[in-house]
Amino acid sequence: MKRLLFLFIFASTFSFAQEIEDLQEGYFFSETSKNFFRVDIKKPYDYYKVTSCSDNSQFIRAQFEGGDAAFNRELFRYISAYVDKEIYVVNGTFFLHMDIDKDGKVTNLDVTPKVENSEGFLRDLKFAVKKIKKNWTPSKCDNVPVDSRIRIKLNFVTESVDI
Repeated sequence: MKRLLFLFIFASTFSFAQEIEDLQEGYFFSETSKNFFRVDIKKPYDYYKVTSCSDNSQFIRAQFEGGDAAFNRELFRYISAYVDKEIYVVNGTFFLHMDIDKDGKVTNLDVTPKVENSEGFLRDLKFAVKKIKKNWTPSKCDNVPVDSRIRIKLNFVTESVDI
C-alpha cells in the first residue's frame, strides 16, 4: 500500500511539470554563471506582400525549411552560441528585418531599433542569423518566385546576478 501511495505521489509531480512547460512555450532560455537569458521570438512573423504582386494574384509567403518553429529553434541556438551573455545585458524588443531573394537566400539583414552602445550586440545578433545555413523557400506570386521581406519580433530579458 505504501508503494502504491509513493508511486501515486511520484506520478502526480510529473503532471504539474507538464503545465509549467506549456506556459514556457515560445520562450527560450540560456544560462551562464552570471546571467539568465530569455528570448521570446514572437509569432506570427510579419511578411510583407510584394508590391509587384497585385491583389488578384495568388501570393505565397516565404517558408523556412521545417517551418517557423524550426527557424525559432535554429535562431535561438545561434543566438545562444554567438551573443555573449557575459558582456551584454539586453532587455527590450528588437526587430529582425530580413530580405529573402528569389533563390531563398537571406540577402539583407538589419536589426532595429538602434540604441546607444549596442553596436557590438547588434553585430553579434546579425552574425548569429547569418550562421543559419538552411535556405528558405522564396515567396511566390502566381507561382513565380519573388523577392520578399520578413520582420521578426525578438523580446530579450536578461537577469544578472553578482557572484
